Amino acid sequence: MSNIKYTMGDDGKVNPMEIVIILWITIFVTMLGIGLIAPLMSIYAKELGASNFEIGIIFGSFAIARTIAQIPIGSLSDKYGKKIFILIGTFFYGIFTLMYAFINSVSGLLLVRLFNGAFSSFITPVAGAYVATIAPREKLGEYMGIFNSSISVGFAMGPLIGGFLAEWYGIKTPFYFCGALAFLAFLISYFKLKNVVVDSNGKWKYISECIVRKEVEFSKSILSFEFLKNRYFLISYIINTAYMAVNAGIIGYLAVYASNYNIGIAYVGFLIASTNLVMGTLQRKFGRIYDKVGNSVIYIGLIIGGFGVYALSISNSPISMFISLVVMALGGAMYVPAINALAMNDIPHYKKGGAMGFFTTSLNIGMFIGAVVLGFIADYVGLSNMYKFSAVILCGVCIGAYIAMRKRI
Repeated sequence: MSNIKYTMGDDGKVNPMEIVIILWITIFVTMLGIGLIAPLMSIYAKELGASNFEIGIIFGSFAIARTIAQIPIGSLSDKYGKKIFILIGTFFYGIFTLMYAFINSVSGLLLVRLFNGAFSSFITPVAGAYVATIAPREKLGEYMGIFNSSISVGFAMGPLIGGFLAEWYGIKTPFYFCGALAFLAFLISYFKLKNVVVDSNGKWKYISECIVRKEVEFSKSILSFEFLKNRYFLISYIINTAYMAVNAGIIGYLAVYASNYNIGIAYVGFLIASTNLVMGTLQRKFGRIYDKVGNSVIYIGLIIGGFGVYALSISNSPISMFISLVVMALGGAMYVPAINALAMNDIPHYKKGGAMGFFTTSLNIGMFIGAVVLGFIADYVGLSNMYKFSAVILCGVCIGAYIAMRKRI
């Protein structure tokens, strides 16, 4: 483990946990909106005439646009502050989410999805870097667990609400609601969120201005691969890419898979809600456990997740799908805060925006690979066999992670 020591400080008026709570609420509202439309996207694309492969491209376009944008955005947030980027992101994410409702072609859906993905890169990665910056080093797992729970809980409630809105008021209604939620997140961030300034020595303080006047000279490059030189960052990045590829296949095709057994959109919303609610409520606890015991939490989480995916592949009823997804959620609750904490552990505070922006490209690349490749596989072998293949991938990732990290940090 690195022996770098960080000095934390603030203006004496704000408790770090208060800022974490404000960020939690902002990300929760944003993810609630995203969760509203995620399970509906494949159905909506089908209505516009998309094939399974085209659905994968549409899902993947969000991730690829996000990947391209968030590395420079993360570095720029280190220079000019986190608040301005969160404000821009929530505002324009709301605009382009509303535009989904006015699309009448597959190409139009793809274009809006690209812009939606680009502006989403201004929100969650930047907020995650903010949390990693102000978190006490010995509680990094716990703080990342709290932060990631906002993503899971928001995404849990979204599909449930979105499914019912789509069934009662039409499939375009969730887009209007999601856009409104993004604007609500914008208002919360504008009025409640402070900025954080970090110098090259790792000392930080809060300020009220939206844009930071940089106090130290940062790297001139906003696109750097320097973080991959950190062994544990690199290992975390590779593992997370594979993990997210599997999750993209689960989320992207669950509505279509469930429809094969006459399970409606509303119940699919309930399934995704249950999965993410379990993850959201348990992540802080497993983050604390990671802070105490280390990488074994990652291995166990991957194994449990793989078992859940295999169980889903042989599920043919609402109850069996529910149990399978809850098992997967348990594994995810163990894995997610641990892998985020591992990636950020040795990164200097004044570079955490760039590091988090870079690290979360693993999520986007994984989503793109999973949506496209697993969609291609599903077209040839069926969704059930595709899920079996995904379970094998998770087990392989677990073995690879253990080999790569057998030396405890």
